[in-house]
Amino acid sequence: MDFNHILNDRESGSVTLLNRLIEVLEKDLHGTELKIEDYQSRLQNLREQLFHFAAIENFLTSLIRHTGKSKNFSGEALRFIAVYKFYWQGSEYKIAENFLEQNNPSDRTIFTHSHSETVISLLKQLHILQIPFRVLQSLSFPGEEGRLSVERMRQLKIKAELIEDTDIQEALRKSDIILMGCDALLPTEFLNKVGSRSILEEAKKLSRQTILVTETRKKVNRPEWKNELPEQALFEWVPLSLIDRIVSEKEN
Repeated sequence: MDFNHILNDRESGSVTLLNRLIEVLEKDLHGTELKIEDYQSRLQNLREQLFHFAAIENFLTSLIRHTGKSKNFSGEALRFIAVYKFYWQGSEYKIAENFLEQNNPSDRTIFTHSHSETVISLLKQLHILQIPFRVLQSLSFPGEEGRLSVERMRQLKIKAELIEDTDIQEALRKSDIILMGCDALLPTEFLNKVGSRSILEEAKKLSRQTILVTETRKKVNRPEWKNELPEQALFEWVPLSLIDRIVSEKEN
């Protein structure tokens, strides 16, 4: 895995990409003779190309700031990464615990859209707890990331069915809970794969429960961030008014 693989990945969710990015950055920092200017330039380039993923934006912004504080920038960077990984370790367990505090997915049908590592991690924890449920996963055109999600879920022994986008409305009628992930979270809206808004609007008409599953590292910290965001044909902004509940690793 290298930087080009990460930059050219059009299927993985933001958390998966961030974890891969951290792995490559760690390897890059060990035993290198990089100058701090070259390393910060590399980080800035990555930040610009992965700008729409808020978790990556927040991570790289903080890492750039830390590498500028010391002559031993590689040591500072490695320490920052180690603390970051430790803090986020186990967030999927906290998300599952918070989800179950107010939701009983037993014998329910769950609908998901696009490919969200955070959503799949939650479903994995529910399956480990031997809670019976089934998943209807949209194909998610263009890109068809739904195929990857169904493959991942089946590997985890989760009962999942791939739904053509033309059949989404019927699938929503059969569903009890709609789970959405996101790439960025603002106070009144979130960024996700195109098609998310229409799905949630239809779910509201059908009185289905809609839940946004996310980590708080996807919250946008800079108000001007959205205005700086390049136009993204594959993503759209969705009002949080279409969401009944947000579940994260933080306590409810």
